[in-house]
Amino acid sequence: MKPRRSNLRRLTIAGVAVGMFFAAAQSATAQNTRYLDRRVAAGKQMEFQWLNYDERTCKDRGYPKLIVNSKPSLGSYRTKRRKFTQQNGRCKGKKLSVLLVYYVAGRKKGSDRSSFTIRGSSDIRIHLKAQVY
Repeated sequence: MKPRRSNLRRLTIAGVAVGMFFAAAQSATAQNTRYLDRRVAAGKQMEFQWLNYDERTCKDRGYPKLIVNSKPSLGSYRTKRRKFTQQNGRCKGKKLSVLLVYYVAGRKKGSDRSSFTIRGSSDIRIHLKAQVY
């Protein structure tokens, strides 16, 4: 009897550990997903800025990368790289890499949905709903 109870106890502990692992993985995924609802005039663009640095050490980690997961139907994306000097806070005076992501609306009006991932020190997935007016 004892070997069976011992095996059952081990199986229960393993099951709880696996459950906690999957719950933590789901939570981490949810924290790195953002839903944006924006308005932009036809033929115009909107800008999103993404820094890629260690907030504790202020170490620049280079330019993040844009990965388009689903293309917009009423517009397009373009990117630009630039350096940014932090003006205040812990990293004041440090030059950091910034990726500027532009959603460029076409001439057609309507609702546009797309998603992209910013790949840097951690991945951030953006679901964008753009109302082109």
